[in-house]
Amino acid sequence: MKNDINLRAADNIRILAMAMVEKAKSGHPGGAMGGADFIHILFSEFLKFDPADPQWINRDRFFLDPGHMSPMLYSILTLTGNFSTEELKSFRQWGSPTPGHPELDIMRGIENTSGPLGQGHTMAVGAAIAERFLAARFGDLFTHKTYAFISDGGVQEEISQGAGRIAGYLGLNNLIMFYDSNDIRLSTETRAVTIENTAMKYTAWGWKVISIDGNNHDQIRKALKEANAEKEKPTIIIGKTIMGKGLLDKDGNSFERKTSTHGMPVGEAGGSFEKSLENLGGNINDPFVIFDDVKELYSNVLKTKRETAAQWKEKKKHGLPITVNSIKNCTISMQVTCHL
Repeated sequence: MKNDINLRAADNIRILAMAMVEKAKSGHPGGAMGGADFIHILFSEFLKFDPADPQWINRDRFFLDPGHMSPMLYSILTLTGNFSTEELKSFRQWGSPTPGHPELDIMRGIENTSGPLGQGHTMAVGAAIAERFLAARFGDLFTHKTYAFISDGGVQEEISQGAGRIAGYLGLNNLIMFYDSNDIRLSTETRAVTIENTAMKYTAWGWKVISIDGNNHDQIRKALKEANAEKEKPTIIIGKTIMGKGLLDKDGNSFERKTSTHGMPVGEAGGSFEKSLENLGGNINDPFVIFDDVKELYSNVLKTKRETAAQWKEKKKHGLPITVNSIKNCTISMQVTCHL
């Protein structure tokens, strides 16, 4: 796939996320726009799932920790066919299938309810432990990855500290977490409230740490490939991203990296929704449009994923030989007993 179509797909996600919040007059557009590059590359090129069978047992799992970044998740799930653009237009409205914070709905591609920061991190660790048990007991056929997406606030939560330590101790090499490090919080820059070194913290817990430009597609791909190849440790990819990537003010000047865009519509935050929409290639008359070339891209992506899932199901049907693995520091029996 050419870089230009991938950048266009990421911009389409940015437009949808921005438009949802603008229409609802409520929400968090900035982080969702900054995370669009990673979420597009992950879902289109790495995440294993079956579009025809959302409950497929051996799908990769994706856990969103910062629930306020739901516009990013709903946007990518619209590209994969799980939501319609009409449903995006009802974002944060009463009875809407697109609430402000996502709620568990496997059939829609949502693996976890997310609200309190740190919960997604912890759920992902639990899911990764469960996968290691399945693979150890039933063989390599059940091997899959667990991905998580966390923000600046989430890595500071105490529940994340405990989960991170356990994951490192158990050597959960099937766990890959992207840390969206945009240096912005709801009301301040991150440096106003913490000076901790996240890379050193996770290294001390036994994680593999990869630092990248979180908006650079080539670096994202390289990091994900490296993380998928890791055999001993969980991986955290620290991606430096741009809050509100692509935003402009009414004069056409950059309105990126603004604290105000963390938690309010672009127009209310001081930026220009119209100028930003134009800058990203959107349609001012209908910002909820999915570009034709992006539709074609995802049509091909989904076709490939259906084929991959079908191949796995065929192998399971014919009962391939099972290779039993082990979980570091754990005894495998009818239950997993971890010696902590």
